[in-house]
Amino acid sequence: MKSASQIMNRLPKIGITRSFSFDHPHAAAAIVVAASFVGMFLGSGMTNSYGIFEEEYENRYSNKDSGSGSISPAIAIGSVHVSTNYLFTTIAGALCERVGMGLTTFIGGVLLGMGHFGAGFCTEVWQLALTQGFLAGAGVGTIFIVVSTIPTSWFSKNQGFLIGVVHSGSGVGGLVLAPLTRFLINKYTLTGALKILGVILAVGITVVSLGMATKPDELVDQEEEENIDRISTADSVSEHKVSVLAKKRMSVRSFGVRDVHSTGGVLRSQEFWYLNVAVMLAEAAFYVVLFFLPVYAIGIGLTSEQGALIAGVANGATIVGRITIGYIADLSGNINMFFITHLLVTLSCFFLWFPAKSLMVMMVFACTFGLFAGSLTPMVPLCSVTLFGQNGLANNVGLLGIGMVLTTSAAPVIARVFYEKLGQNGAGYGTVALFCGGVYLVATLSIFALRLCVSRKPWAKI
Repeated sequence: MKSASQIMNRLPKIGITRSFSFDHPHAAAAIVVAASFVGMFLGSGMTNSYGIFEEEYENRYSNKDSGSGSISPAIAIGSVHVSTNYLFTTIAGALCERVGMGLTTFIGGVLLGMGHFGAGFCTEVWQLALTQGFLAGAGVGTIFIVVSTIPTSWFSKNQGFLIGVVHSGSGVGGLVLAPLTRFLINKYTLTGALKILGVILAVGITVVSLGMATKPDELVDQEEEENIDRISTADSVSEHKVSVLAKKRMSVRSFGVRDVHSTGGVLRSQEFWYLNVAVMLAEAAFYVVLFFLPVYAIGIGLTSEQGALIAGVANGATIVGRITIGYIADLSGNINMFFITHLLVTLSCFFLWFPAKSLMVMMVFACTFGLFAGSLTPMVPLCSVTLFGQNGLANNVGLLGIGMVLTTSAAPVIARVFYEKLGQNGAGYGTVALFCGGVYLVATLSIFALRLCVSRKPWAKI
């Protein structure tokens, strides 16, 4: 019986081939980054635009399927979508090792397109949960694991900046796809818009998959040899010292600050669990804030237009944050920056969002939140590279998705309970802010423990 790799080798070679990577490495690297940005734009950008659909489902199904004071069915569709997203980052991480990055991305595009196209034929909430919730969520998670990790294989320097650029695609996608979705719904109805978006997403991700290729091992070895020659020539050090230095550099690039060579070794490491707790909590709180900002704004007396503006500002701030924080992380260290940004997010929830009663304060919070909380997604692969190296990066990041399945499913529902059950007397709005702040606080403490576990030197670049 033929293995997956043997089958793949018999398929026609399209997209970035190995020979093209050797002949034009800089062009190949640029194509990978550009394709990853577009993949993030279409995949995670649609998730960030779900608020448009939530509004439609609230209007369509709340009276039909829900009694007075019950939880809205729209939150169930979004919850299934987000949790399935993270479940499939784990599955797709292992799939990348077997069939390659390009085919994995293509499979994600098919799932994403089918999820939205199929939702265009649905008339019940449970059907939407299966299509736009499960299928589309699976597609986003499959695409995400590839586009968020593959650029680091091409660059040994400025990884934070480049990953930030790629992840800014989700914020740009939210800004572009949300109004596009609203336009399509107004012109072609909800079902027509879902079918059109399904076709756009499937075709777009298929093109993206052609640009997904990892850097050949021969090019990596060639760069290491050139670095050895440069060190030897510039510093006139002994051959033994050059060999030791080169071995150390290659080990750190391949296995990170912790010399871990297997999935079992990653799971047994203390650092992985500190990182896992931080990521699963911070990611859950991030989506709660993003989904609830417009509703929260209306709850404190602002208009729906002002609520939409606040959400748009938060999405826009994530674009700036992912690029600038990634650049600063290159200078100060990935784990250091991970801790600082989430400490600031925690403080902003308690001291900006909770007491906010005006448009101005909500705008300040939206800017602060988007700028710092938006750095979470690029920080995850960067911290994984720091801890465990480039080898098996997709699989290592995918392992973090297991915990996020639970937290991203539960957190929006818990927040919705606070909002709907306590919101009638005004307490629910503040309770949501305190809930998110508390979740971010625990995540920040876990990052701090991770930092101490790696190094107790306060000024170390980690």
